[in-house]
Amino acid sequence: MVENLKIVHCGIFNEKENGNFFYGLERKISHGLIQNGHFVYDFSYRDIERNFRFMGIKDSGLKKMNQKLIDICKNIDIDILFLAKSEKIEKETLIRIKELLPNVKIIQWYVDHLEEDEAFFDKLNYIDIFYYANAKDLEKLSEKYKDTIFSFFPNISDPSFDKSINLEKTNDILYIARDHKEDIRSKFAVLLKEFCEKENISYEIFASLNNPPVFGNEFHKAIARAKIAINFNRDDYLEKINKEKVLGASDRMAQFLGSGICTFSPRINGFEKLYVEDQEIVYFDNINDCLNKVKCYLKDGKYNEIARKGQKKTFALTNSKRVTKFMLEVLFKEDKLDKYEWNEYIFKEGINL
Repeated sequence: MVENLKIVHCGIFNEKENGNFFYGLERKISHGLIQNGHFVYDFSYRDIERNFRFMGIKDSGLKKMNQKLIDICKNIDIDILFLAKSEKIEKETLIRIKELLPNVKIIQWYVDHLEEDEAFFDKLNYIDIFYYANAKDLEKLSEKYKDTIFSFFPNISDPSFDKSINLEKTNDILYIARDHKEDIRSKFAVLLKEFCEKENISYEIFASLNNPPVFGNEFHKAIARAKIAINFNRDDYLEKINKEKVLGASDRMAQFLGSGICTFSPRINGFEKLYVEDQEIVYFDNINDCLNKVKCYLKDGKYNEIARKGQKKTFALTNSKRVTKFMLEVLFKEDKLDKYEWNEYIFKEGINL
């Protein structure tokens, strides 16, 4: 693999949050790139734009922030520009960077639902590789944006970030979801709360049902004091499996697994390549299946063993160094990729590479 690369990583580093998001994916990716022997310059584009604002007017710092990114890339003479969501980075900025540095490569990674505006998709024409933490639409995207490679990549969990804290297990169930009182996650939270209260099961719910969110080390403490964490996303269904999902899961699920808690998840197509069911993770097919399995696993006490095995597998498959090594191997078109469990989800022009 190419060594000693110079990389600018343009992401949401949340400097204004004073460390509350220290386990965010931006920092995990930068960490992995450094572990692989590369120089990484973090560019927190939202914070920088905010600092450039005139009288605090939203987005008034866009022009200066974009120019600063251009200047930094030029001054460092970078090999690769890594972009996170980068909704404030203009297409013209990418064009200018490529004009100044003809050999530069641009990677974008993305973990949210692809519900973006036209400007977001237009920039895909200037991206060398688009990494997405959901394999569902990659082939179709590659047919439309023919000069760009589209590849799955897993949400990273790494022992440098996702910690097991030794606390007494005072709660049976942990559920965290920012549902904004409007989607399927809110309904799931209501049913879970009613079930736990009926069955005398202790629980903590954050960021849902008018409960505050939890961040920073308090997030890891909340995980540590629970026996089971339940992951449920807005594209999941209450009564059935979403069969259209392919390897799609949240970074929160990766954080649960890496922090050493028995993790429950709706069944996800493709995850059988990563985890052994009922040994490293617990899948459920609908809300009733989930609640029945909660009672079962709390009763038999197997949650500790599942948590231990799930954490071990997570750190083996999706640690920072391994995932970023994969990202660079695809970029530089290594003749033979290492054996990654998701190799079949790399596409260009509708063809699996």
